[in-house]
Amino acid sequence: MLKEHDIFLLIGGNQGNRKKYLDESSILIDKKIGKIIKKSSFFKSEGWKMKKNTPYFLNQIINIKTFCSPISLMDKIKKIENSIEKKSEIITYKNKRIYKNRKIDIDILFYDQLIIYTSNLNLIIPHYLFHLRKFILIPMCEINPNKLHPVFKMTILEILGSCSDNSIVKKFL
Repeated sequence: MLKEHDIFLLIGGNQGNRKKYLDESSILIDKKIGKIIKKSSFFKSEGWKMKKNTPYFLNQIINIKTFCSPISLMDKIKKIENSIEKKSEIITYKNKRIYKNRKIDIDILFYDQLIIYTSNLNLIIPHYLFHLRKFILIPMCEINPNKLHPVFKMTILEILGSCSDNSIVKKFL
């Protein structure tokens, strides 16, 4: 018997009609991956570890129920990103990560309470930078502040309270 999984995804982008791309992503996720249970508001933030003149990002957290395995989920996410013409990737230069502008980026934040690390597939769950980024923590707190992080054994609200990120994150109306 198939088991339904509880997943949290971050969708975001900083190119073109941001809200349209996030809405398109949600529709495709609901059709191809699983039923959307909850969505955060849209949040506007500056680019994390990017140049000061980088266009702002629009982000949203969505909570879905799916029967997909972690690998299948990752594959379907990549197809959705590509269908919205994701042109750029995170690249590495001299062992330093460089973040690029993009129309859409979808990250797996949580998959049930599993802890997964596969270097060969580039799949790390929970998201390995989750606790350092207010643009993830603030919308996550909006929809599930008491969710327990499986690695840190802290709630999302507690993690936000200890986060040293000083970037500006505002609700987008």
